Amino acid sequence: MVVDVASFGEILWDIFETGEGVYRRELGGAPANLAVVLARLGIKSRVVGGVGADSFGRGLLALLKREKVDVSKVVVLPNRTGLTFVSRDKAGEPSFLFYRHETADMSIDDGNLPDAAGKATFAVVGTSTLMTDGLWDATTAFAAQARKAKGAFVVDLNVRAHLWPSVTRMRTEIADLVRHAHVVKASASDLAALAPEDGLDFLARHAPKAVWVITRGGDHATISGAIESFDVRTKKVRVVDATGAGDAFLGGVLATLVRSKANPGTAQWKNRAVWERAAENGHAVAAQAVRGLGGTSGVKNLAAIVRRLQVKA
Repeated sequence: MVVDVASFGEILWDIFETGEGVYRRELGGAPANLAVVLARLGIKSRVVGGVGADSFGRGLLALLKREKVDVSKVVVLPNRTGLTFVSRDKAGEPSFLFYRHETADMSIDDGNLPDAAGKATFAVVGTSTLMTDGLWDATTAFAAQARKAKGAFVVDLNVRAHLWPSVTRMRTEIADLVRHAHVVKASASDLAALAPEDGLDFLARHAPKAVWVITRGGDHATISGAIESFDVRTKKVRVVDATGAGDAFLGGVLATLVRSKANPGTAQWKNRAVWERAAENGHAVAAQAVRGLGGTSGVKNLAAIVRRLQVKA
């Protein structure tokens, strides 16, 4: 199956406490959230990663199949499926407690990464797939597959400094990854965690040829880097849970690029109207995502967004 977007990384369950001793599970992992949002927007999407040969893993695969996400490159391993417990503050901002030690999503390497997993118009990785040697090898192999297929390479900065053995290693490996990117998506907090002195300078040094898509909470997004810099504002909405808001935003952006045939080297790639519409659609999808628990439960009414995905040359 030829897909528009292939996303590589963690596939897991997010566990939310909804009452005293009452828990609810929702799809988790940025690549999985992104794949579902894209599929709901009518984009052919694939998720690549590992799940366990347990009931949690079977449940994830069943959910993704129902959402019409291509799971042909998901590897089923004897390891446990990853879980993340999510708590939220009064503003809906999440904090995470990970149960991912030697789980299936953490056990993908270049030896079990399926062939052609990265073959897509857009191939997406997040920086949370760099934390172990095996995951680093798999991530670079996935990126190499994308380059071989002449697809656009997208890096989603999910900077969790506490998960890395050192800040130096984190910066070095992220710098190596974004050097090959056509798009770098980051939040203002990601950039602050990556380079407190100047996150934009970090991108300018290591990803000068990429388009930077930078979200700034519920205020605006900045499109910059390899094209003229400009801001696209969003409307304030009530936030139930901000988990996955960035994934939903990226889904709106990539769906617009796909439908507008905006690929690196084309006139559409440099078309400001395309990127403005992409950010607007990203904001609209994210506004739905924050109304429900997890990255996808609130994303439902997308017909209006689907109608305005394409920007003609």
